[in-house]
Amino acid sequence: MSYAALKYDASAPDSPLPAAALRRWLHGRWALLFSHADDFAAYGFESDRWLIHVYEAFAAADVRPLALADRQEAGWVTEVGGCTTTLALEEIQRYPVARDSSEEFQRNAAFERSARFVMTLDAGLRLRRTFVYAQRDRLPSPMDLAALAREVRDGSFNVQAAARNTPAIPCRR
Repeated sequence: MSYAALKYDASAPDSPLPAAALRRWLHGRWALLFSHADDFAAYGFESDRWLIHVYEAFAAADVRPLALADRQEAGWVTEVGGCTTTLALEEIQRYPVARDSSEEFQRNAAFERSARFVMTLDAGLRLRRTFVYAQRDRLPSPMDLAALAREVRDGSFNVQAAARNTPAIPCRR
């Protein structure tokens, strides 16, 4: 498996960093880890405006975007203040969830090599919430995912309310 190689410093963008360095970079913030961040990119003539909205949403939620570089390049993640990483999934601690729950099913599916997912990670790189999707699925926007990560962090996440809500600004699908 690959180890963390985090691009966050212009002076040494390709320096390999262990998970401890990633935790320091998060500096107490939570993160969204995108396996295929390009699936969530806005395409078209207004992508500059879209990037501003994404940047503001992540800043307001105080959540950092991360993308797995070994699966796909993620230009928008780095453009909004995030990083690309080759963090090995084995380094992510799984937070306890109810056995046979939908969250346990999602987590198990996300750890498959071909899976497409977005993981909500706390500052200690513990997995708190998982969103697994297929390439053909209609996806929520990164702004909506940042808001959900903030709700999970703040403890106000309501599963029933989330199921009723549709994405405010859907991406590309």
